Amino acid sequence: MYIFKGAKDKILYVGKAADLKKRVSSYFKSGITNKTFHLMAAARRVEFITVSSAKEALILEEKLIKLLRPKYNVVLADDKNYPYVCVTDERYPRFLYSRGRKTANCFGPYPDASSLKLSMRRLLGIFGLPVCTSQQYERISRVGRAESCIYFHIEKCPAPCCGKIHVKDYMRRVKGVISFLKGEKKILINELRGKMTKASGETDYEEALRIRKTIDAFREVQERVDITAADAEKYLFRPEQALRQIKGLLGLRCIPEMIDGMDISHIQGSSTVASAVRFVNGLPDKSSYRKYAMRTKGIDDCAMIREAVARRFRKESADLVLIDGGEGQLNAAVESMKKINKNIELISLAKRAEIIYRKNGKTLKLAKDSPALRLLMYVRDEAHRFAVAYHRQKRRKTIEGKDR
Repeated sequence: MYIFKGAKDKILYVGKAADLKKRVSSYFKSGITNKTFHLMAAARRVEFITVSSAKEALILEEKLIKLLRPKYNVVLADDKNYPYVCVTDERYPRFLYSRGRKTANCFGPYPDASSLKLSMRRLLGIFGLPVCTSQQYERISRVGRAESCIYFHIEKCPAPCCGKIHVKDYMRRVKGVISFLKGEKKILINELRGKMTKASGETDYEEALRIRKTIDAFREVQERVDITAADAEKYLFRPEQALRQIKGLLGLRCIPEMIDGMDISHIQGSSTVASAVRFVNGLPDKSSYRKYAMRTKGIDDCAMIREAVARRFRKESADLVLIDGGEGQLNAAVESMKKINKNIELISLAKRAEIIYRKNGKTLKLAKDSPALRLLMYVRDEAHRFAVAYHRQKRRKTIEGKDR
């Protein structure tokens, strides 16, 4: 993301680019005309924000344009929005698409409408819910003959339009989709795995295979479109300002140009991994990212943090290390640093409360719009994202190995 600012830091234009240098340099070429000419005449500085994916960039661009109404943005300054999935308030609720948030019970936004529709169709099919259009649904409802619907005929839909399914059973299916849209995928998949294991133990291999296909379908939906909407605007900060603020708040001798973030990811002690990410001058340096398969067994996050810190910093260094967690995780990291005879400033940042823990026992609670907090949250969340991605990859390989 890049932002052109004018006098008094007024935002003039918000844009996105995969190759930031190439895109921004194009504004300085000779021969620019009309809107671009006037934009560059008014521009005084350009700032940029790094996000982890193209999807986040799309969503952040839309939110910033709608919030700030920059003078030279015209494409998204109108009432156009990315699509949402909304749940209707009916006896048999349906999942419909809308441009913008129409009701309180909406999920989104999603930057890729076509992928969203394909994924939702597959998701509704998994739970046995209507995949027909509103027109088809209303027509069958008026006729009152479910047999005239192809989806009911091939047993892909329970025909709620004609009352062919009990409301209680239907609502159980609806709640399953809502849980998935809320990001509670782990709970659903773990429940399915439990049922699959039970069916296999009872030699009901046909049912076990059906559940396995359902789990695979969930995974396909998840990979096609990220159901959890990005909240990238929380990372909006000026790197140099954030680093100066961190230096002052922590009483550091120099500006922390190199900040490492670390996190642990596992499910009940299985497929445990650790991540280490690095930010240089307030921006991600992905060439320095590392991932570790944990040797520590059992469910002991503190022991895992000790192992991860030791493996990362035996031969590495940093100006500041941020641990994803609370006081316990921070103390474990401090112990590990002492064992390897390293003197690196350590802090931890707890999720939700966003409290910074320090090794002297003191805590810091910063304002939500603090540049320092936003940078530290970015480091923490990036470490978490990288750990979860590696954990999923490792878990998938384990499952595939068992199926062979």
